[in-house]
Amino acid sequence: MTKSMDTNTVEIFKMEHKKSLEMKISQLRDTILEDDIILEREMIKMFAESLVAHGKPKSKIAQISRALGELLGLNVRYCNRLEEAAKIYDIGNVMICKEIYAKEEKLSFEEFKVVKNHTVIGHFILKAQGLPITDLASVISLEHHEWWDGGGYPSQKKSYDISIASGIVAVADTVGALFRKRPGREAWEYKKIVEYIRSRSGIQFNPKVVDALVSNKEIISKILHAKI
Repeated sequence: MTKSMDTNTVEIFKMEHKKSLEMKISQLRDTILEDDIILEREMIKMFAESLVAHGKPKSKIAQISRALGELLGLNVRYCNRLEEAAKIYDIGNVMICKEIYAKEEKLSFEEFKVVKNHTVIGHFILKAQGLPITDLASVISLEHHEWWDGGGYPSQKKSYDISIASGIVAVADTVGALFRKRPGREAWEYKKIVEYIRSRSGIQFNPKVVDALVSNKEIISKILHAKI
């Protein structure tokens, strides 16, 4: 009977020890996850502030990207990540001379080559961070100037070889860019922007994303015209 009690005591001890270990592992996992979330937030904040300082704010583009993602039926978690990634995907631009973007006349061939490099530069900067949102942002950085028909850059990807995130941000980026006054160009009216994007469906832009914009243009308009 003593032997049976000893065996039971050992088993109980093992079970309690296992529970204790599992709890510690769970707490450690939560701590690591919390640290990653804090690091991600700080990274996004730093990159977003760099873009604002470089004259490339992305908050509206991020909001439009999220709205388009939701309209396309993407899940909430993905839309959350998409919105954060859309704040920083263009980080490669901070490595491009401001004077090039400030030019009113058409860029030279060499200047345009320099500008196009921002996609690859941004990709490597973001990929090097090794975090879930920066990983998604690195893909968007590389692909947001690819065209649906293969006529974009840097890799001439086309159709569904371009990620849905990049397809969404490409449309949101164009909306945001055309709505803002730029050197040598006045801001466009929203109606004109929508018509332009519709005309580029299946050429430059993912047709599904264009349909989501055109069918819900009032929703996107509210985001675009809202004060930050």
